[in-house]
Amino acid sequence: MNNLTNRKIIGFDMDGVIIDHSERKVILAKELGFIIKKTETTPEVMKKLLPEPKYRKLQYFLYDDPQKEFLPLLMFGVKPVLSRLKRDKVPFFVISRRQKHDIAIKLLRKHGLWPRFFNKKNSFFVDKIEDKEIVAKKLGITHYIDDDQRVLTALVSVKNKFLFDSLGVFKNSGYTRVGSWREISKLL
Repeated sequence: MNNLTNRKIIGFDMDGVIIDHSERKVILAKELGFIIKKTETTPEVMKKLLPEPKYRKLQYFLYDDPQKEFLPLLMFGVKPVLSRLKRDKVPFFVISRRQKHDIAIKLLRKHGLWPRFFNKKNSFFVDKIEDKEIVAKKLGITHYIDDDQRVLTALVSVKNKFLFDSLGVFKNSGYTRVGSWREISKLL
């Protein structure tokens, strides 16, 4: 890509795009007294199914519990796409709302992503959805992949936004949907 106007700068959400929590969410919901299907594990759906206190408790066990930090799986196909982006010198970043940065980094390390693909220079951990827009704008992100439509709506500076819908839940989304990292690879 010689023309800078055609240069891609990619942004990824971490949880639900790089890291797969769907199986853990089903298990944790059951432990909290709720039976949910894997297709009901997206943040937008779960918030409707679980009362706020239970949802927050589930989130703690999912993202902040140091005893369970190594349980989540890696989405299938992540490493080949990141390898290609790195080889082709396409800049990419992770922008996550993970509150416990150290746990997030340990999880990325466990899956062989830190520091091979992500490190302190291309990883940003923010507090709120709106903060993702601030970071994305500062970095000049041109393409962003997230599993939460609210985030994509907030990213007003990003031209190309993709909803990662690996469970096929959001068929009527106004965003371009991708269901796998293979599809992401074709887009990028």
